[in-house]
Amino acid sequence: MKTLETERLILRELNLDDLESFYEYAKKPNIGPSAGWHPHQSIDESLKILKMMIHEDEVWCITLKSNKHMIGTIGLHVRNFDNAMANRKEIGYVLDDTYWGQGLMVEAVNAVLLYAFYDVELDEVVCGHMVSNIQSRRVIEKTGFIYTHEEDRDHFDGTKVPIKMYKIKKNDYVGEKR
Repeated sequence: MKTLETERLILRELNLDDLESFYEYAKKPNIGPSAGWHPHQSIDESLKILKMMIHEDEVWCITLKSNKHMIGTIGLHVRNFDNAMANRKEIGYVLDDTYWGQGLMVEAVNAVLLYAFYDVELDEVVCGHMVSNIQSRRVIEKTGFIYTHEEDRDHFDGTKVPIKMYKIKKNDYVGEKR
């Protein structure tokens, strides 16, 4: 997996040494539900999920350059057959609330979009947010995604929640080009 770097961040492979940092933010009551998953109930639960993410091809640990401490994750996911056939992946991300409002996720998303379009050569990247997740919506808008539709997805509590979906095509990406 390629390490990605921005002005303030390093996006690197996840490893088991990230477990404590991961658990510390994943157990917070306002982190997971905004992304569709329940707060982690134990460090063992975080370990299982961390191991799963380690085995995925394109899930990065987000760290600050200043201290290399895990503050979130970001990944590219196929999600469904239609995405695979259209040379499209979905970007998903989560950030410890201690770091919200600093523009860090915009940096991380732009780094992953550069990777997606110029290394993987995807034609399109999609992204979605729960209607109530205003922070995620702002990241999506600031990184150039265009709204496409609303769809219902499964939530951790067994309900369906409305998700606003967006897309960006390689030809329309106006971020920092290589």
